[in-house]
Amino acid sequence: MTPVTIVQGQGPVILGQPHSGTYVPEPIFQALNDTGRRLLDTDWHIPRLYDGLLADATIVRANFSRYVIDANRPPDGASLYPGQNSTGLVPTFTFDGQSIWQT
Repeated sequence: MTPVTIVQGQGPVILGQPHSGTYVPEPIFQALNDTGRRLLDTDWHIPRLYDGLLADATIVRANFSRYVIDANRPPDGASLYPGQNSTGLVPTFTFDGQSIWQT
């Protein structure tokens, strides 16, 4: 599995797609509960929505699920949106507050 796909553009714009990946290594997938296995917080259609939007843009797309690790979080897991629901560096809950791991 290639962790990240980069489509090199010629222009100055970089489009990051950190949450459209769906790859989960089998041992991690087996530890997810039924809710987690649905990958509810995936940005399912972002690659298709952005396809061709800016022809010269570089695209950086994570191929792994944000339930493995959230690609745009700082290493300390600090919230990007203080005061709003947050899932952390390695999520334990969905944005709706549902547990994603087996107990």
